Amino acid sequence: MDNEKLQNAYIEKLNALLPSVDFVRLDKSCNSNGGEYAKEILKQMHDLFVEVYNTDDLDSDYEFVQVPAVIRGRNTDHIGLGLVSLDLQSSGEHWGTFFLTPQGVIDQGFEKMKPADSKYLSAVYIPYDYWYTVSIERDHHVDFDHVPEKVAELLNSCYPDQPEQGQRRDRAGQNLEMK
Repeated sequence: MDNEKLQNAYIEKLNALLPSVDFVRLDKSCNSNGGEYAKEILKQMHDLFVEVYNTDDLDSDYEFVQVPAVIRGRNTDHIGLGLVSLDLQSSGEHWGTFFLTPQGVIDQGFEKMKPADSKYLSAVYIPYDYWYTVSIERDHHVDFDHVPEKVAELLNSCYPDQPEQGQRRDRAGQNLEMK
């Protein structure tokens, strides 16, 4: 299957999942102790990606991808889930983000974004950092060496078979410590 068909198949599966998501509950879960609901939704997003792509270890052959991610506002420390759009042929260059917010999905790259959505993103997230659930070769844009503890807990939920709690294994076999 070519790259565009893979993207479309993944988005189709996500669109089938999203109506069942309680976005207000998700936002609260992302920013609470435990965060079980957020972990459940992130794992579902990750598993759908693996189901479509047949891997969670990507290289530059995939060109453009949208991958599940944990997003954290730099100024607010507010955490949420979403999808980040990346160009893997340019070492993971970030092209946009879909935020899962209490108001629903907000596409940061949408030219005709509602003023209320723009105001929400600016107040809660902008600027922001993100950490995705898949492994991407040669991406120097994401700092997996300094993952905040809460973010690491969410990411770890996508890899329940790992024996060590509190660390997320990257595909090079290194352990990444929470900070």
